[in-house]
Parts: sequence; structure tokens; C-alpha cells
Amino acid sequence: MELVWKVLSDKTRRKILDLLRIKEMTTGEISSHFKKLSRYGIMKHLKILHKANLIIIKREGKNRWNYINPLPIQEIYERWVKKYEAGWSSYLINFKNNMEKNQMEKIKFKVAVKISKPIAEVFKAFTDKDIISNYFVTSASESIRAAGDKITWKWGEHSAQITVTEYTENKSVAFSWQGYKVDYDVHCCFEFEESGGITKVTVTEEGWTKDDEGIVSSLANSEGWTDMLSSMKAWVMHGVDLRK
Repeated sequence: MELVWKVLSDKTRRKILDLLRIKEMTTGEISSHFKKLSRYGIMKHLKILHKANLIIIKREGKNRWNYINPLPIQEIYERWVKKYEAGWSSYLINFKNNMEKNQMEKIKFKVAVKISKPIAEVFKAFTDKDIISNYFVTSASESIRAAGDKITWKWGEHSAQITVTEYTENKSVAFSWQGYKVDYDVHCCFEFEESGGITKVTVTEEGWTKDDEGIVSSLANSEGWTDMLSSMKAWVMHGVDLRK
């Protein structure tokens, strides 16, 4: 972790990671973004980033492709950021404001992520039973194909059944399932939007009662879906399973 912090202290290396966060690049493509640095200088920075495990290098013929490795950054996020993230703090602030205005009948939250892949690929990563097992569940009984589907997701010995209520290919999937540690169902909706080759995935979940159990349950799900979206992004963009 100390090496990662040291490497990230350099603004050039941070800019390289910002570029790779958008998409994978060859060394030449990265060099084109730095007018005052030679290709050799960029290669030295890439070597340092690779040593800190912040990038992954793959060679294809004469090209050297550089990919951001989300794992060390995920560790920083888990240790320093997670408990303050939007999935918690902004949700609590919004919840407080809505309660004060007396505008809420049920608890509702929303979390989102942007993934630099086409919408069809991202949508399939959520609906295909084999792909979703690579980063979220340990197994899924079926792929999501239509409204009315009943699917069982498993995490080791634990399982949950979802009932699909809405399905529009490459656009949205909605389902109901039992809320965490409550005796009623809540409603969850995944929405997919693409712009400039980047797909935004938004998760909206609602239906908890305004009591202690509902608050605890909704907060747990808010954290869970935030983690799930991070895992989806890591898998779809880099083939990395953050559970390992």
C-alpha cells in the first residue's frame, strides 16, 4: 500500500491512470497525450506503475497494451473511502431531507456507475447467468430473458429469488425480491444508457418502510449494489474478479 501511495504522488502517473481509466491504450497512444515527455520517459512511468501493480501489460504483436488494474485502487477505496461514499453519505443526506419535508412514503435509493463498454456488452454482463457468476453471484439458475422470469441467485449457501417484472433488452430490467432482514419484498430497477461508447448503469431500489428495520435493510442494500457495480465494471472492462 505504501508503494501505491508513493507512485500516485506523481501527477504524470496520475494522468496516465486517468487516461487508462477511460480505455486501454498502447504506449504510443499514451505518449501522444504528453507533449513535453519522450516515449522513453513515458515508458519509465509505466514501468513504475506496473511495479506497483497499478497497471496490467499485455503484448499483442508489436503493440504493448496497458490496462488499469483496479485492485490496488479498490483496496484504497475499501480502507479510506467506502464508508463515506455516495452510496451511504448522499443517501443518508437525501433521506434526512426527504423525511423533514415529509415527502416520502417509502424509502428509496439510487446508485450508478459508468463503464467504458458498449451497452449490449454491459447489459449481457448483468442478464447472462454465466457472466454474472464471474463477479457477483456464485451461480444463477437462469439468464434473465423476459418479464415473469423467476430466477434464483446463490452466494455459497445463501440464495435469493428474484421475480422479473420488466424487461427491455439493452435498456432496463426490473425485479422484486425480499428485502434484507425484512419480511416483505422491495422493487429494484437496473437502467442502462450509452453515450459516446460509455454505458451508465443506474440501480434504483425502493419499498422499505420508514422504521428502524427498513432503514438498516435499505442501507445494507445500498452498500451491496455499490459493491456490485464496482465488481461489474472491473469484470467487464478488465476481466478482474474483485472477490478474489
